[in-house]
Amino acid sequence: MYGSDENLSLAEYAYELWKDDKGMEIMDPSLDDTFSSCKLIKCLQIALLCVQENPADRPSMLEVSSMLRNETAIVTIPRRPAFSVKTDEDDKNRRDRLHLEICSVDDATITRAVGR
Repeated sequence: MYGSDENLSLAEYAYELWKDDKGMEIMDPSLDDTFSSCKLIKCLQIALLCVQENPADRPSMLEVSSMLRNETAIVTIPRRPAFSVKTDEDDKNRRDRLHLEICSVDDATITRAVGR
C-alpha cells in the first residue's frame, strides 16, 4: 500500500496519491494517452469529492454531471474521504498551498491541482 500504512482504504489510497500529484499511479495504464491524463485526474478529483467525510461537502449528482461535462469548470479540492485513518488536520497546511489551473483538451490548457 501507500507509504508505511497498510490500513488505508482504496479511497484513502487514491486520495493520498492525488494529494501527492501521483494520481495516475492508480489508473490503468491502458486508459492513458497524451490527451486523457488530465481528464483522468479530473475524474479522480470528482470521485474524491463524492466520498468526503462530511456529506454536506459532497456534490450533488447534478453538480457531478456538470463538472464532468464542462471542461472549464472549477473543481474544488476534496477533503479526506470518509472512514479515513487520518484527519483533515493532517492536510490543512497542504490544502492551503494548493491552487487550481484550468484544463481543456481542445485548447491544450490543463487543469490540475499543484503545490506552490
